[in-house]
Amino acid sequence: MKRRAFLGALGTAPLWLGGLGACAHHEDTPLAHLYGQDWVHGAYELYAGKYADIQTHSEQAAQSAYGMLAQKGIVALDSLQTREVPFFIRVDQTEKGFAISRDVPERLTFTADMSDADRQTAQAKWEKARETIQVDYEQIRRLDWALTTLLGQMQHVRSAIEDGKIEQYRLVRQLNALAQGDKPPFDLPFQVTVPDYRDVLLLLLERLDDDRTRLSRVESDIVTVGLTARATDSGSGSLAANLHKVLLAVVTDAGASEPRAKTYPGDNDTRGKYGSRGKELMASIAASPEYVTWEKHESTKAFDQLGQMLSLVDSMTGLHVSVIYTQVLDIWRGDADYLSYLKTVVKMLPGGSAVAQVANQAIELTEKARKIAGTVQKGLAMAKTAADGNYVQLAKDSGLLNAGSDFARSKMSKQLAFIKDPQELDQLKGMMAQSTLIQSALPTL
Repeated sequence: MKRRAFLGALGTAPLWLGGLGACAHHEDTPLAHLYGQDWVHGAYELYAGKYADIQTHSEQAAQSAYGMLAQKGIVALDSLQTREVPFFIRVDQTEKGFAISRDVPERLTFTADMSDADRQTAQAKWEKARETIQVDYEQIRRLDWALTTLLGQMQHVRSAIEDGKIEQYRLVRQLNALAQGDKPPFDLPFQVTVPDYRDVLLLLLERLDDDRTRLSRVESDIVTVGLTARATDSGSGSLAANLHKVLLAVVTDAGASEPRAKTYPGDNDTRGKYGSRGKELMASIAASPEYVTWEKHESTKAFDQLGQMLSLVDSMTGLHVSVIYTQVLDIWRGDADYLSYLKTVVKMLPGGSAVAQVANQAIELTEKARKIAGTVQKGLAMAKTAADGNYVQLAKDSGLLNAGSDFARSKMSKQLAFIKDPQELDQLKGMMAQSTLIQSALPTL
């Protein structure tokens, strides 16, 4: 039996539940060649690997995109900012990719109110932008690929999280039916009891919750990286170097959140802890309004084929009905202040993660910097006289802002500040140079 069929038997089979007033639909026993504890272990392990595999695949794919941003993207974004040509980074209308749009005019146009100095400056900027079109094209192509890869993985992970929620509902429904005295949807193998089967369901319920937590961390890290890259565009003009800090935090989080082993928890204490957690989840899910609504919907349906049930689930868990997915799209293509998007991202991030700490610090630094840049002319005056011409710190505790171009200086009150001072920037560059993101090979585009 294929894994999908096994999941169907284990997690659906609505007709055998009590109260439907119909004969039970009897499923073939999955893993029928096993019996006893071998079947119990095999049943758990066949199901448990689903979301662990999704986390592993998504992290590997995202790692390639992070490596591209670390090795090529930060420099590319910094270069695009110096062209003095407005550019925008956003998810396209098809939701299939990111697009970096910029308009370098074929001809230079002067206006009547321009002074000679204004015309000379405009001509210099136009000539510079035209001279670098080919280089910029290659850089934009790499950025598009990296960000589109992240978009695809975010969609994949979000779909898995939404599907996992429905699978938890299925498991709770079966557990409730067993508690009412109903039989499993198939004949249990030799030496496998109903309590054994119930315990497998409880362990899987806990496992789904743990995997969902890990997938949510992967998702929120992806969203944070995408926003940080986007914040370099004309909507904010923030430092491209901010990505150093966020990417290093992502690496830290990934190392601290490896997928749990797929094997059946053999240790009695561990198994007891997971089982107790499964019972707590069963009670809380069963009492939730979302589950009650779902269960009522399911109780009004009678399905003769598993495929019909899976089609229903697919339609119920589409990305467009996900509140989180809608929020991410707004973060990645909306026109609001990027600081408001960063505050939304913080609400998505798991507490205690390295990325959450970086994002919270960025909010604090940004608000301090904006109080200065937005209320007095000190920001612009200081920026024009910045020592290295690339960044400026408006106050001792306000973080670094981009001052590398006229455009960036005009956006001081819209920028995000992630890095607190020049010393931290130097430290981040050194850490990045030693990280796996820099040392890993880049994919061929």
